[in-house]
Amino acid sequence: MTTNTIINLLDHGSIKVGDTHTFSYTVPGNKAVPDLFPESEEFTAMPRVFATGFFVGLIEWACMDHLKASLPEGAISLGVGVDITHDAPATEDALLEVKVEVTGVGKRSVEWSVEVTAGETVQGRGTHKRVLVDREQFTGTVNKLAEGFGARTI
Repeated sequence: MTTNTIINLLDHGSIKVGDTHTFSYTVPGNKAVPDLFPESEEFTAMPRVFATGFFVGLIEWACMDHLKASLPEGAISLGVGVDITHDAPATEDALLEVKVEVTGVGKRSVEWSVEVTAGETVQGRGTHKRVLVDREQFTGTVNKLAEGFGARTI
């Protein structure tokens, strides 16, 4: 895959400003604040409500789900921007609805406005941005960086 493949994909309107997508998720028992970093006393002392870290991941997942039909072979999307609020708690078994709307499409990027609700309660809202990259090239970059600071390669 080449960068031109990605550029042509987005420039030719396979995903466009105004496109919407809804993603549903039922909060399981293992996504509470104490589950985020179980090795942290500060986290494990917190109430068992849906963690903001998982909330951000849910928003990324909803946007990735929206984008997946538009990805060319060999491409992946990376989250590069998150600006959200997390305004209300949710507990295990809460049904969350993530509504996303494309607000910007660049040569290799897509940005969404997002809103997460549980029933009539707004759980949070904001924006999320993803960029498209070649999986093999990205993996090579990751491995070179990992080797440079003694971490495991992928």
